[in-house]
Amino acid sequence: MIKSMTGFGQGEATRSTYAVQVEVKSVNHRYLDLFFRVPKQYSQLEETIRSTITGRIARGRVEVMLSVEEFGDQERIIQINNALLQGYLGALNVIKEELRSNEPIQLMHVLSLPGLLEVDEPPLDWDDLYSAVAEATSAALDGLEAMRTAEGRRLFEDLEAKTHLVEQLREEVGKTAPQVILDYKNRLREHLGELLDGTTLTEDRFLGEVAMFADRCSIDEELVRLKSHIQQFKETLRSTESVGRKLDFLIQEMNREVNTIGSKANNVHIAGLVVNMKSELEKIREQIQNIE
Repeated sequence: MIKSMTGFGQGEATRSTYAVQVEVKSVNHRYLDLFFRVPKQYSQLEETIRSTITGRIARGRVEVMLSVEEFGDQERIIQINNALLQGYLGALNVIKEELRSNEPIQLMHVLSLPGLLEVDEPPLDWDDLYSAVAEATSAALDGLEAMRTAEGRRLFEDLEAKTHLVEQLREEVGKTAPQVILDYKNRLREHLGELLDGTTLTEDRFLGEVAMFADRCSIDEELVRLKSHIQQFKETLRSTESVGRKLDFLIQEMNREVNTIGSKANNVHIAGLVVNMKSELEKIREQIQNIE
């Protein structure tokens, strides 16, 4: 069954000292396009998320947000960058001399200088964290895929109904096509009877003219190809693989055949059927833009 490219999922994984939360949302896109919002200190976890997603999602713009919450008060060690401190003090003294200022250097001024204090974060068990992130990502993808599958089911029902209507219109065109030649034959005989009254016109020449018209207006090949494309489209809708791009190609081919039928048929009723088919195909084309 087809899947939509639109969805949202959220997953969590808890360990003894932290909890991991992953949110995944996706919208339609021609290819798989991943966008990450990961805290800088956990940037190395991005590859774990990426590999988990690419193993399950084929198409769509996927936005991922990772958050890690630490439990308890873990001791941090504050380091003073002495070399940087000496550099700052030297620079401040030079500034005082240049400005001929006797104002003393305040502690609050020094502490506000960037990079002076460095925080040593407690070590993380990265293997355990990788495992937690993969677990949370898989849970988020479960929710995402459930939503994409549910939306895909609704798209399938709508597309199946629209495809059935196109199929009915094609059959109506097929029934009308032979009448086009018969109508032309009758009109031609009437006009020739008026124009050539009293003259001789062989039956062979008359039938030859009708045959030439029939050849120019024949849409048998287009109807056969259109029928084949419709059948392939219906079969593809039931596939469990990523089929969005194939469906888009089939719609293009169906439009091509319908346009040719409209240009060759030379019949008002068929022209109306062609307009209706093109309208339904456009609705289908818009829907399949959101199919994975």
